[in-house]
Amino acid sequence: LRTFGMIAVLTLVALAYAKFVMPAVFVFASGSIELMLIIALAWCFFMCCLATLPFIGLSMELAALISGVALATFPYSAEFNGKIKYIRDFFITLFFVGLGMQIPLPSMDAIAKAALVALVVLVVRWIGIFLVVNTLGGGKRLSSVATINLSQISEFALVICSLGMSYNHISEETLTILIWTFSMLAVLSSYMIGNNYAIYGMLSHTARRITRRGPKVGGDTADSQEEGEDHVDRNIVLLGFHKIAAMLVAHFEHHNPHLLAKLHVIDFHEHIM
Repeated sequence: LRTFGMIAVLTLVALAYAKFVMPAVFVFASGSIELMLIIALAWCFFMCCLATLPFIGLSMELAALISGVALATFPYSAEFNGKIKYIRDFFITLFFVGLGMQIPLPSMDAIAKAALVALVVLVVRWIGIFLVVNTLGGGKRLSSVATINLSQISEFALVICSLGMSYNHISEETLTILIWTFSMLAVLSSYMIGNNYAIYGMLSHTARRITRRGPKVGGDTADSQEEGEDHVDRNIVLLGFHKIAAMLVAHFEHHNPHLLAKLHVIDFHEHIM
């Protein structure tokens, strides 16, 4: 209970500091993006040092997450991400190297348990993602592709698990199983994401054969598109549809009608869709 209270206090301090103090500092340093980057990193390190004080007793990882959430409220967050990308990748690489050095010699028991956990994760993804997206009206194709793309587990789970092992909350065997599960799903998902539409086509075809249903005729556009065996990549995206977008579509209709199949329109007016 004390830990949760300290987390709430640290979060409130970070958000209050980010709302009332950091904007003035960033406005003063807005002439130099490098200076803003140094101030942002110094803010994160300050929060990490504050969290590790004896009377607070939180981890540096949790403090870094809270400070990152506070920095995400600023309009400069995109520039920060672009500047620290290489530093972030470097330290992530060191983290995984250190994590990999903790893996003992592989045993069939640990690999079998990791394979079972990976299978459970893949099954639960269809319950937790497919059903939710499909219920919200995303359609079967969008629900299936989103489920396939999110089939891996997050590396943040490894961070939490390593913290739990440092506090003797979990055993080393649990961390080993989770690392092997992460490795299996990381390798598997890299191929699944690259072939997500092909996998959806096979699953859709198999489901139609099992239920003895043919492709839908009529119905809404999303369902009729998702039942097609061939998927056309809509890589021309129009954010909003008004005068200029209408003129562009009219130009395509007269001069390049084959490009209409590549158009994807995003607009909040439903009658346009």
